Amino acid sequence: MRKLRNIGLTSIQHFVVTRTKVLLLLLLFAVPSFLRLSAQTGYTGIFGGGPLYKSGAATNIAELENSGFTEVIVWSVEVSSTGDLNLNGEFPLTSNGAYVGNQTYPNFASDMATLKQGTVKRITFSIGSSNVGDFQDIESLVNSQGTGSSSILYKDFQALKAAIPALDAIDLDDENNFDAASTTAFSVMLHGLGYNVMPDAFDNSSYWTSLVSSINTQSPGTVDGVHLQTYSGGSGNTPCSGWDFGSVPVFPGVWDQDDTASQTQSQMSSWHSQCGITGGFLWIYDDIVGKSEAAQYASAINTGVAGSTTGGSATAVSLTSSFNREGIYSDGTSFASNAGLDGNGYAYSANLLGSSQSWNGETFSIGAANSSNVVSAAGQQITLPSGSYSSLQMLATGVNGNQASQTFKVTYSDGTTSSFTQSLSDWFTPQGYSGESNAVTQSYRDTSSGGEDSHTFNLYGYSFSLNNTKTVQSVTLPSDSNVEVVSLILVS
Repeated sequence: MRKLRNIGLTSIQHFVVTRTKVLLLLLLFAVPSFLRLSAQTGYTGIFGGGPLYKSGAATNIAELENSGFTEVIVWSVEVSSTGDLNLNGEFPLTSNGAYVGNQTYPNFASDMATLKQGTVKRITFSIGSSNVGDFQDIESLVNSQGTGSSSILYKDFQALKAAIPALDAIDLDDENNFDAASTTAFSVMLHGLGYNVMPDAFDNSSYWTSLVSSINTQSPGTVDGVHLQTYSGGSGNTPCSGWDFGSVPVFPGVWDQDDTASQTQSQMSSWHSQCGITGGFLWIYDDIVGKSEAAQYASAINTGVAGSTTGGSATAVSLTSSFNREGIYSDGTSFASNAGLDGNGYAYSANLLGSSQSWNGETFSIGAANSSNVVSAAGQQITLPSGSYSSLQMLATGVNGNQASQTFKVTYSDGTTSSFTQSLSDWFTPQGYSGESNAVTQSYRDTSSGGEDSHTFNLYGYSFSLNNTKTVQSVTLPSDSNVEVVSLILVS
C-alpha cells in the first residue's frame, strides 16, 4: 500500500494510489515452504503513529500493553540525507549520532519498555512510506560512508538502540527505491547492532524474495518475518500465493477501515486454513484510538491464525453459576477490605483485563467487573460441555503465596477420570512452574480504597491434555481457596 505522512498533523492520513502497473501473479504456489514450520509462533502486530508518543500516549500505551497484540510497529521513521532520524517529521529521534528524543517526548523510551510488560513481545520501528526520500538517503549514505562503526547510519541506529533497549526490529517499508545492494548492507548492519529486520511489502514480490535471500545469506537470521500488505495498493495479495520466502514466515495485514474485527478473524482464519499463517497485523491504531477496539482486533487475529488446519475449535466453559469471588474491579471502584481476588482488598483491573484475553492461540472470556467473576477453588465440581476434546485450558493464579501441587480432576461420561497435579504461582511472584505460562501481565492491581498498587501482577495459563476418545462430564477443582480460576475452555 502507498502510505502518506501528513507532517505536523495529529493524525496520519491515508490515500490510495492508483497504480499504472498491476502485479501479475503468474505462479500459484500450493503451500510455501515456511508453512512446514508449524511449531513457529508468529507475531500479531499493530501499526501506530502519533498516538504512541503525543498527548494521551500513556492511556494508549496502557491499552496496547495488554491488548493481546504481541508486536507494536511504530510508524514512521524518516531518514534524512544526513542520517538523522525523525518520527513523522515532528519528533526528532537522533541527531549527528546521538539520541535526542528526550527533548521532545521524554517518556517515549520508557513507554516502549512499558508495552513489553504485557502481551507485547516485540517493538518494531518502521522506516519509509510512499514518500520519496528515506531509502534514497539510505542508499546514498551507504554508498558514501559504508556501514561501519564510523558511519552515521551505524552511529544513529546504535544510539537509538541504546536509548530504547525495548526496540527489537526495523520494518523496511520501501515503496519506491528498491536498491538491493544498499538495503542488504543496511540490514546486515542492523543485525550486527542487535536488530531483526522485517520487510514490509505490497508489490514487486521478486525484489523482496531476492532481497530476503540475500540478507539472510550474508547474515543468517536477520530477517525473521515479512509484513505483507493486503489492503489499498496491496489489495488482492494473499500470503498463500506469490510470496514464498522459504523458511521466513509471512504475516499478512488488514486495514481496520476495510474490515471489522469479525471480518478480520474470518480472513485470518481462511489464510490459516489455506496455508497455515502463524501471525498477522492491523493497519492502523490511529484509526481506532479511543474506541477500545484494540483488544477486539488482537483477539480476532490471534484466534484466526491459531485455528487448527484440521478443523479444531475451542468451546467456552460457563463459570457463571460457579463464580464465588469478586476478583476483578473497574479502576476507581471501592470495595470491602476483606474482599477482592485475595480476600485482602486487592483485585485485578478490569480496565486492563478487558472482556477477553488470548493465550496459547485461544480466546478466553473474562467475567464482568464489580460482581462475582472468579471461581475460588473449594473442591467444587464444574459441569463441562459434553463432547470429546484434546485439552482443558485455564487462566488462573495463586494468591496469598504460591500454591504448590494442586490436583485438578476431569471426569468422563463413563466414570473414568484424568487427574492433573499443577503448581500455581502467586500473582505477584511468578515461579515458572512446569506447565505454567505467564498469560497476562498487569502493571498494577486495584485496591479496596479505589486506588492502584503499581507493581507487576500476573495471570497464568495452564493446559491439561485429555483423552479425546472419551466424552467429558466435569472438572473438580482443588480444595484450596487460594487457587483462583478466571476462565476455562475446552479445545478439540
